[in-house]
Amino acid sequence: MSKSAVANDQFHNVREVTAKMKTTLDQSLFLFLLFCVSGIAVSGQTFVPAQVTSGNPPKSEKKNAGSPELEEIKQHLREQQKEINQLRAMILEQSRLIENLKDPGALPRDQTAVTPNYDVSAAPPKDDVELRLGKLEEQSKKASAAIEKNRLGTIGFNGDLRMQYDSIYGLINNSANINNPAILGNELSSRQRIRFRLRFGVSGKIGSEVFTGTFTGTGEKRTDREFEWGFRLSSGSLTSPVSPNPVLTDFYSRKPFALDRAYVAWRPRPFPGLKIIAGKFEPNWSRTEMTIDNDLQVEGIGETYTRDIKNAFLKNVTLSAWQLPILERGSTFVRNADGTVNLTESRRNGRDLALFGGQIQSRFALSPNTSLTVSLANLHFANTDAINPVQVFGSQLQLPVTVTVPSGGGGPAQTLTGVALISRELLLSGNGNLGLSNSTNAAVNRNGLLSSGFNLVDLITQVDFKKFRHSPFTFIFNYVRNTKTRDVIAAGPAGGDVLLSNNEGDGIWAEFRLQNLRKTRGPEIGDPVRGDLLLGYTFLRIEKDAVLSGFNWDDLVHPSDVKAHRIFFAYTVDPRVTFNITTLFNRRLNGLLGPFRTTPPGSLDREVVRLQFDTVFKF
Repeated sequence: MSKSAVANDQFHNVREVTAKMKTTLDQSLFLFLLFCVSGIAVSGQTFVPAQVTSGNPPKSEKKNAGSPELEEIKQHLREQQKEINQLRAMILEQSRLIENLKDPGALPRDQTAVTPNYDVSAAPPKDDVELRLGKLEEQSKKASAAIEKNRLGTIGFNGDLRMQYDSIYGLINNSANINNPAILGNELSSRQRIRFRLRFGVSGKIGSEVFTGTFTGTGEKRTDREFEWGFRLSSGSLTSPVSPNPVLTDFYSRKPFALDRAYVAWRPRPFPGLKIIAGKFEPNWSRTEMTIDNDLQVEGIGETYTRDIKNAFLKNVTLSAWQLPILERGSTFVRNADGTVNLTESRRNGRDLALFGGQIQSRFALSPNTSLTVSLANLHFANTDAINPVQVFGSQLQLPVTVTVPSGGGGPAQTLTGVALISRELLLSGNGNLGLSNSTNAAVNRNGLLSSGFNLVDLITQVDFKKFRHSPFTFIFNYVRNTKTRDVIAAGPAGGDVLLSNNEGDGIWAEFRLQNLRKTRGPEIGDPVRGDLLLGYTFLRIEKDAVLSGFNWDDLVHPSDVKAHRIFFAYTVDPRVTFNITTLFNRRLNGLLGPFRTTPPGSLDREVVRLQFDTVFKF
């Protein structure tokens, strides 16, 4: 039972004693008034003159002096006075005990606060007090269990609001130069815009406690609830899976705010360390934004099993797997020249797109202050060869259209070409199911389909150095290799197919982070404290087909075929408010037209600089 509960019990005892004391005082006052009235009455009787006989008092005077009524009143007054003194002593003792409960240092550790008896010379037995406290504690546990059983259990709210000033300098298009048509590239004006991100989530846990591992360093058991659920709403374009950042523009139009996360998770009691999650959720494996953007919420099923190892070197092993559908395509029928159905092509065009994969992760203790985490994953994007990339202009998809007008009326046949603009929402909301994507940066064959498949072998190593507790240092190295790059099919001079060698399948991400943490946080490093600093640097190099560029870091001006440097600075203004500055330097690896088309010599190819100022409010 908590000390506040004991103090509350003592307070109720004081109230009962005070009420009884008031009753006693009322009775005493009544007896006192009765005594005064009786005295007046007696005085009136003795005031009557009578004959005095020498040597003998009057009979009436003798009778009144020894009146039993007066003696009884005096006796009651004496008893009441004694009881008042006892009650006063009890109140003083109760006040002392309450003060002791408020200040734990006022009592010795082996002394138990007890409620005194009405007789101040004797205190109630210690066992009786402990019994009462035990009963109250048991009742409290039963009440808590009943509430959790009949409701949704613990419910938490979370979210954040980020305001961002985003500017981009050095943009160049790949059209013919207006001053020299023999080269490509024209300078574009810089972009200055304000963006925001708003997220609000609700989560809860129900069921009994399940063992999930041990805390690093202390060795204490870590537990969690058997079932977990949650959902989150987020701002951002409804058709972009990686950008929750609406721009403050478009004549003050309303901004989208939709479901971003919805999941349930289960930790089976017979298998400690296993977690199964289903729905729309944050990826359940370790990664960097070279392969998966941090804002991407995948959809499907994921499994994670973690096991702590009681070994001086190997500390933990975690296994992860996932089965994530990307696009459900409606079955189509492709006919042969004779009108029959081509089953092979029909199955190919009707295949669903999905992401399957698994990861093994191990954490090692290189020294008491240095740890190494190694993760090896395989991400297999199934049936991406059915994706047809298209160019995106705002909210419209630009599709080439060719129309043949037959001859007639004396005129010759004509072939007309043009562009059809189709709303992205129409094609990506499930109505069209055409497999269109804005991943235009990957290599494309002459038929408009992606030339490569995507099976990514992803290796991540992370070193954490914590010799200086308030200045931890982290180094992350990520190497990715696409094992399904294929040569690009291009149109030859005579109209035939030409194969262009494709070795664009590697990606590198190297990141350094140095923190300067305030020493006011206490013995453990936990939540942010005002004055915390973070300085980071990232170098990355992504070849054209190293990753599926529609899902990786969207702040890159070029999602692949790019080399970039990022400098990051963060300052904690308040435990829930952070100020960030990010500078990103982008440059193409192979010129304006990429590695599979020749960029004319002398074409413009400049570095693009992106500068972002963020203020993040967490709640």
